[in-house]
Amino acid sequence: MTADYKTIAWQRDGHIGILTLNQPDSMNALSPRLSAELADCVDRIPDEKNLRVVIFTGAGKAFSAGGDMDSFLLRSIARQENGGAGDLFSNSMSRRFLKIEIPVIAAINGAAIGGGFTLALTCDLRIAAESARFGAVFARVGLSPEYGSSYLLSRIIGLTKASELVLTARIFDAGEALDIGLLNEVTTPDNLLPRARELAGQIAALPPVAIRMAKRTLRHGLESTLSQALDYEELAETHCFSTLDHQEAVRSFLEKRTPEFQGR
Repeated sequence: MTADYKTIAWQRDGHIGILTLNQPDSMNALSPRLSAELADCVDRIPDEKNLRVVIFTGAGKAFSAGGDMDSFLLRSIARQENGGAGDLFSNSMSRRFLKIEIPVIAAINGAAIGGGFTLALTCDLRIAAESARFGAVFARVGLSPEYGSSYLLSRIIGLTKASELVLTARIFDAGEALDIGLLNEVTTPDNLLPRARELAGQIAALPPVAIRMAKRTLRHGLESTLSQALDYEELAETHCFSTLDHQEAVRSFLEKRTPEFQGR
């Protein structure tokens, strides 16, 4: 990926990609420019050859402070001057993240508030530094849940706890986030990226097709009846049985050697 981004950063480390929100002075708020560059980068991820895992993090003291307040105010004033609501708000950013076929690990280095909080919900795994803080604070700025949080949050932590966090709009720490099942684990700030890389490496070492299909079946299961989930699993498993990676996994097990997967 060769785009010249100013507000985000992208780097490759073998099979692992690291996507960093890189506007620390604004706490990585989702300004129009940052949002546009982030959208462009996510759209390019499918073109990255042999990419197997993405780590999503932020630079500086914040993961993302959410929406840009100046942009919010200008948009609201413009809508009022034009007689009320204009074009529908778009959840296109969360749709982009949810369409990523490979696993995404959110390495939450600091405050994950509002839109930053909800973008983390679209990721498959979430680990955080002990200093991280979280908040579904939409009501504080006169807004309601977005980016799929009305769906994802209650499925991750349960409707009762999700209702409390959204309706009180309170800030909570990494320890509580871990206790309620929002996070997979909490670590020290210095160990956050090394631990994310370690997790990414574990995933990248597995058969790529099987990992992609596993993510698909888990996501499909969120919206399915048991019968629909069983049907989808049958299709996914049939596909996996036909892959060269499946053959290599079995052969390497029988031959007691390290597998070499091709992603097909």
